[in-house]
Amino acid sequence: MTLSVLIVEDEMLLALDLEDILIDAGYDVVGNAVDMHQAIAMCEKHGEGIDIAIMDVHLARGTNGVETAKVLRQRWDIPSLFVSGNIDEKMQALALEWEPAGFVGKPFSQREVLKALAAFSADAA
Repeated sequence: MTLSVLIVEDEMLLALDLEDILIDAGYDVVGNAVDMHQAIAMCEKHGEGIDIAIMDVHLARGTNGVETAKVLRQRWDIPSLFVSGNIDEKMQALALEWEPAGFVGKPFSQREVLKALAAFSADAA
């Protein structure tokens, strides 16, 4: 099963790097969002076709990834894989309520991201 992934990352270079990694590994990237509002708009358009979101914690325009993950999980049952340099115990505890696919710290390696997605894919199968 090929996963369809939404990238929610406000640093465009990191978003493009993630997109390249995912496409090279055979994943389908639905799009990139820089904040909660763009992520919701993409889910309203493609929600049924998105399997997972790669989510930063701090997003553009004052929005945050934990709140965005909450909305995506509640409205479309889309889990989030948090890829962030801001994963502390408090944030992780808040995020766990929305059953994330996992946590990867920044700076991340291609191997870490792909390993977390493979684990999610195996669990989902």
